[in-house]
Amino acid sequence: MAVSKNATLHHTGILVNDLEKSAEKLARTLSVSWNLWTITPDHCFVNGEPSPFSFKIGFAQVGGANFELISPHSGNSVYEEYLKLKGEGYHHSCFAYSDLESMQSAKEELNSQGHKMVQHGYTEGIFEFCVFELTEPNMLLELLYLKELPPPEKTIG
Repeated sequence: MAVSKNATLHHTGILVNDLEKSAEKLARTLSVSWNLWTITPDHCFVNGEPSPFSFKIGFAQVGGANFELISPHSGNSVYEEYLKLKGEGYHHSCFAYSDLESMQSAKEELNSQGHKMVQHGYTEGIFEFCVFELTEPNMLLELLYLKELPPPEKTIG
């Protein structure tokens, strides 16, 4: 199966230290509204090892895709590691799938190609995501299945 089959380009992820501060600034700069959530997967893995974490996200829709702001909240995650190494900025692009089976098939395909899964999280029946390191070019790709988001905890802009 092709990784992009049944996928849409869902978002571009921007890693930030302070989600609300960045959302406020970008709401003014880009004339967008940010919906904010705290995400706490029931099952979390970093570099293949169990590692409970949570993070905060904000989505701003632009056309048919989204910008995502993301910041670590608790535990150890690739977001925290990346901020320490590289600071704020572009983090990943995300392919989203309308059904869990397509997302898991894409995950298996990237694994079979030898790409390293650096983060994986899920809450059964609601969402699953995984982040892969791609080496040609050097980038991170997130695969996402999301049944639906609850109402946002906060909206900025």
